[in-house]
Amino acid sequence: MKLISVNDLSLQNNGYFAFKHVAFSLSQNEIIGINGDNGTGKTQLLEAIANSQTPDSGTIAYTPGVRIGYVPQVNPQLIDQTVAKYLEEIRRLSKDLAVRKEQLQGMITFLGVSPYLNQPVRQLSVGLQRRIDFLAAVAGHPNVLLLDEPFAFQTSKTIQKILSLIQDLKTNGSGIILSGAHFDEEINQYLDAGYLLENNTLTKIESTTNHELKCLLVFSVHPNSVAVTSDIERYITSNLNNVVKLELPLAMKDALVEKMTRLNYRLEEVKRVED
Repeated sequence: MKLISVNDLSLQNNGYFAFKHVAFSLSQNEIIGINGDNGTGKTQLLEAIANSQTPDSGTIAYTPGVRIGYVPQVNPQLIDQTVAKYLEEIRRLSKDLAVRKEQLQGMITFLGVSPYLNQPVRQLSVGLQRRIDFLAAVAGHPNVLLLDEPFAFQTSKTIQKILSLIQDLKTNGSGIILSGAHFDEEINQYLDAGYLLENNTLTKIESTTNHELKCLLVFSVHPNSVAVTSDIERYITSNLNNVVKLELPLAMKDALVEKMTRLNYRLEEVKRVED
């Protein structure tokens, strides 16, 4: 099901086009990447979709029930609240639609933000503030997530964790748009469609993604292994004779190995699954 349809959208700034005649759509269970050099209009396009920028012409159609979470490239807010208070306040504003408190706490821990819960947001590094912006955006349980340069100032390990959370959102029915100057192969593996914004024009890129590549992980079960979580369970293909087998996108391998290791399973084998 389509969540957003962008039709013949154009925007000018001081007589110059930021972009013109842009058309594309975002569906459930889809991740779209938009690449382009700095200053090519990516930010303004996301702002238009997020309703914080008014285009000069064209339309954006939103399917009823769409809830947008938006992480801007630069958050203009100077947040004096502590991380814990700020994120809980954002969660409560979404009321019944929000993620559960324990879900938010799980994401906080997963992204390594727990040690900073009692510190004011504005006193943290840019990289940490970007992670908090991401958590604030997903706290309302959006079904459309717009991320402008979401991986800036992050380590490769943190990028992998953010990608894992994005993949979980996709699997549960959300549509996600990632914007950035360039995505490396690790990120491209997660994309279902890619676009290039250049010379004011948005062009679809011939698929260079590897999201169809899969791998098989085999783990042995020990007496101190605990029950797998629901986000892992859907990848299990076999659970017999103290051996658990999971088939999953190759791009998610490192994140799933880390999760299973934390649950006290021992990795025995990794095998590429060919189509």
